[in-house]
Amino acid sequence: MQQANWHSNRSGKSRVILLVEDHDLYREVVRAALGRYLPDYEMLEADCVAAALPVLHARSIDVLIIDMTLPDGSAIDLLDQCGYFIQQGVKVIVLSSHSSADMLPVLSRGDVHGFVSKEQGLKTLAESITAICSKEAHASDESQEMTLEQAV
Repeated sequence: MQQANWHSNRSGKSRVILLVEDHDLYREVVRAALGRYLPDYEMLEADCVAAALPVLHARSIDVLIIDMTLPDGSAIDLLDQCGYFIQQGVKVIVLSSHSSADMLPVLSRGDVHGFVSKEQGLKTLAESITAICSKEAHASDESQEMTLEQAV
């Protein structure tokens, strides 16, 4: 069943995560954990490639977390279909129970910014999200500094 869930942005959260995970219980656990670890992020969910694509079109997403194996495809299939959004700055983390050695074809892609094994735990996932977003903010600050220096 295709399903996308949008959790309200009652607190004016600044960043948005789209979690694409087909296992309902695990998706709930991830949502709860990331809500604790990353309270300033809004969480959106989809259970398959087909449900994720409309969310990407409808909302501005900062971080896309994709389970490697989905009922209607894979993380690669979703990445192949959402190239425009990645070009617009969406950061991608692949989440999988596969080993990193098995994931080399995916991890070597330029549009994948991180990999977290499900065995590493959700705190590691939260840290990866924070690191990716911090790098983006730092790069944006450096770009603004260069522009100011060029203007002077």
